[in-house]
Amino acid sequence: MVLKKQEIFTIMVFFLVFVILFLATIMYLVENPARPDKFSSIPAAIWWAMMTVTTVGYGDIYPVTPID
Repeated sequence: MVLKKQEIFTIMVFFLVFVILFLATIMYLVENPARPDKFSSIPAAIWWAMMTVTTVGYGDIYPVTPID
């Protein structure tokens, strides 16, 4: 089975949306107690995830909780 470019692009977009939603949910759950002003909701965390995944980062929101 050979995938066409359109099928590959569609798979890539679905994967990107899944990664953004997954990262945003995890970051909201982890960062909200530490920074409720920045990670105030899942849509705010989606903004962070979109900027982190698609650019080098805007810099207005960043995680502060340490990884233990």
